[in-house]
Amino acid sequence: MAEQRGDKAELEAEIVKLRAQKDRLLKELDEVEAQYGHLDTLYRRYFPIILETLSQDGTAFGDACSQLGMAMRKKASATKIEYIFGQIKTAMIQEDIGPAGGKKKKGLFSSLRKNSSEDQLMNNIRQNYHDVVNHLKSTLDKKYTRKLDAITGTLLKTKEIPDFDEIRENIFALIFLYISETSQDREKVNAFIRDIVARIFEIEKKLASSYEQTTTLISSNQGFESILNEEMTGLKNSSDVSQSLDDLKEKISLGLSSIEKALQKKQKVDKAISQLAEKSRESFTSGFTRLKQELQVATKYTEELEKKLNEDQLTGAKNRRAYDKKIEEEMDRFLRYKTIFSLLVIDADKFKNINDTYGHAIGDRCLQEIIKRTRPLLRKNDLLARYGGEEFAVIMPETDAQGAKIVAEKIRQTIEKIEFLYKEKTVRVTVSIGVSCIREGDKSGTDLFERADMAVYKAKENGRNQVMVQ
Repeated sequence: MAEQRGDKAELEAEIVKLRAQKDRLLKELDEVEAQYGHLDTLYRRYFPIILETLSQDGTAFGDACSQLGMAMRKKASATKIEYIFGQIKTAMIQEDIGPAGGKKKKGLFSSLRKNSSEDQLMNNIRQNYHDVVNHLKSTLDKKYTRKLDAITGTLLKTKEIPDFDEIRENIFALIFLYISETSQDREKVNAFIRDIVARIFEIEKKLASSYEQTTTLISSNQGFESILNEEMTGLKNSSDVSQSLDDLKEKISLGLSSIEKALQKKQKVDKAISQLAEKSRESFTSGFTRLKQELQVATKYTEELEKKLNEDQLTGAKNRRAYDKKIEEEMDRFLRYKTIFSLLVIDADKFKNINDTYGHAIGDRCLQEIIKRTRPLLRKNDLLARYGGEEFAVIMPETDAQGAKIVAEKIRQTIEKIEFLYKEKTVRVTVSIGVSCIREGDKSGTDLFERADMAVYKAKENGRNQVMVQ
């Protein structure tokens, strides 16, 4: 009785302690909510005033700032405010709005590029890369958001066409990181990467086109220089004929001198443009080549990773992941086109005894030999997988139960010939195989597997080392 009273006292003391903790947490929560409410009031009161100042320039950026101010006054939802922030970001990119400090010194190409078509090209490429970044944001995990925001920040600062090389390299570095970390289906990953690379190729084609236009412009200028040289020679001949017209000759000579100096200056500038354009074109070509090489490396890396993800490390057969994918594909074909397929379930007989008697090293070798001897008996489109432990599965597309039974019997007869010597003792291994073919009424691969597994059970009941069809 005294013990019960002691337990009750301890329980009551614990309840008092928990209530005190609850009161303290509620008090802290009230303080946080009060602080948040105060900050929220300040933001909604003063932020719209700042935004009104920015909204008076009549641009898309200004309009978006005005919408944000109104939304904050009306206490709009977080979704709407986030949408307006997206409009502001897009407007900043399109209108080239960025930090005032830290601007790069403009090079020769920038100082000579005064026409609107060049500016439009820069804006188009910037927007295209921004679309690529947004696509990555909508597809990749949130853990990549910070890196993508950094790329967006770099985009806002681009002033020269070569600046986009850094953007492209950063995107590819992120893709390589994603490939190494993701556990998603590799086919979907490959499709996603091909889509991103295709988008970047389209952007690079626009850059290539701009370099071609630069070459055309230089060729046109060279034609103009040729005509001007001819005209200058003609004027010189005319002045030589007019020996008695001293005043005319003097004026013409002065004019010719001015034309010649202007032409020399123009040729010097055009030469500089041509050299810079050639350098940029070479940089683009090497960058484009590197892009293709990076894609090939990424593709090869993805394929190798895909192989590792679908392969059983001990036996070299496909693993359960590959089996699940294949059985789903065959099931889809059956449900859509009524294309039949069969399943073999292979189970090593008395495998526990082998492990217990001879050790796991011999057990592992038995499993490896089962795969080694089975593989040559199958077609290229058959899938041999380690389902788990000492159990294997073979998916045989477009094969009925009779055809599958013939193959199963060949496998059984081949494996019963396996022998190992262990400390002067002969180690033998046999298998029991269950066979089943897909049939009307099956809804998933599980229905088929359960029948084949039941057939294995019956084979073992009947004495092992035999094939049963269910």
